[in-house]
Amino acid sequence: MSLKNTVQLIFYASIMGFSCSNPFAPPRVGPGTLAPILPQNCDDCPDSTNAFNVLSNFKYSYENRDIDIYENCIDADFIFIYIDQDLQGNIETIEVPRDGVSGDIQRTRGLFAAFNEIQLDTWLPRRLDFEDPDLHNGEPWEVWLVNFHLSLRDLSGAYNYQQFEALGLALFKIRKSPDGFWRIVVWEDYSFSS
Repeated sequence: MSLKNTVQLIFYASIMGFSCSNPFAPPRVGPGTLAPILPQNCDDCPDSTNAFNVLSNFKYSYENRDIDIYENCIDADFIFIYIDQDLQGNIETIEVPRDGVSGDIQRTRGLFAAFNEIQLDTWLPRRLDFEDPDLHNGEPWEVWLVNFHLSLRDLSGAYNYQQFEALGLALFKIRKSPDGFWRIVVWEDYSFSS
């Protein structure tokens, strides 16, 4: 084989190798991939590390609109709590369960579909001292307060180019789930929207 044919063969082989992958594609999640997902079940790590990893994965799921990672961050007994003020000025505490037609998973799925760009520009988690371990039957729990700034943008115009921002505090109660993974059980939202 001549040098010219060898160079051509190497050139075509390298083109064929690169044509099967896209270096600009977002990482895929799963065993052996390079997705920036942190472990939520490290047995040798302190509870605070596992809880911090859950919050890091939660932030990742929002910014990358990844519902699978988001679902893995929330416990089967998850509840989202926020304060709502209606048009008459009445204030009510709303509790949203994880599952169901109007549950948090469906709401988050809709949020991810409606906004092309989701950013948590400020995300400052701070661990709080946990009150009383007897409250949770001796289960390991972590409580974290996060200062955040969330921005949502519909860049495609599918929803009339809507933009929303929220900033404030969120209180997360995180526990070790029965399957050994740490997950968020309670998310109390204390934010202001604009």
